[in-house]
Amino acid sequence: MFQCDTLIFGCGAMGHEVAMQLSERGIRADLFSYNADEVALMQAKGLDATVIDHTDDDQLRSIGIGGWVKTLFCLFKEEPQNLFLTLSARALDPNLKIICVCESAQSGRKLMTAGATKVIDPYEISGHRVHELIARPYLVEMLENTVFGRNIDIAEVEIPQGSSLEGVYLDDLQLGKRYNLIILGVVDLELGHDLIFSHSGVKHKLDAGDLLVVIGPGSEMSRLRETILNNQMELPDELAHP
Repeated sequence: MFQCDTLIFGCGAMGHEVAMQLSERGIRADLFSYNADEVALMQAKGLDATVIDHTDDDQLRSIGIGGWVKTLFCLFKEEPQNLFLTLSARALDPNLKIICVCESAQSGRKLMTAGATKVIDPYEISGHRVHELIARPYLVEMLENTVFGRNIDIAEVEIPQGSSLEGVYLDDLQLGKRYNLIILGVVDLELGHDLIFSHSGVKHKLDAGDLLVVIGPGSEMSRLRETILNNQMELPDELAHP
């Protein structure tokens, strides 16, 4: 049985992207999550994904943490899950390389204290390029030197007049459930060119002309743009306009 030395915890958009990037370099990475639905989705895409209880040290040992595993990616959507996994994994292996994703500088410090080798804030890193992208799109078409070592697309998608997204709050879009994308936030050109981050706590109601700023594979960007342009975005019943 092959003993994989690179593990990814978290089967959302970020976990999928990292797994694909590593695969392109010839590095196999097995995915794990406590969320059975996310695991099933990764399996449907042909990836090695397994349901696991990451709070159980015996289960962590059974997949090589504290043994043959050299690199661990903590990419859960929820900060407490990444923090708990980092603490557990570090206790099992003082030399393990642990790479975590965080949502803020404060959470990053907590993860470093818990034993993370490297902490990455994708919103902060890509945010440095957003103004440049919006102001000079012909100069910046991709997010360079991304946190995982290769380029991924970063783009703005304009909400057209008459869109079903008008009046919907940014926080309620939940694009990650339908697209392999991470939504950074929105630029409301009526207010200026600053990015309103999706995790800033600001309740922003979308209007025609707003620019959704997202990162992810180019194919998913095109799919989202086409769906919005053709006004085919499906919204939950509670968000749909009467």
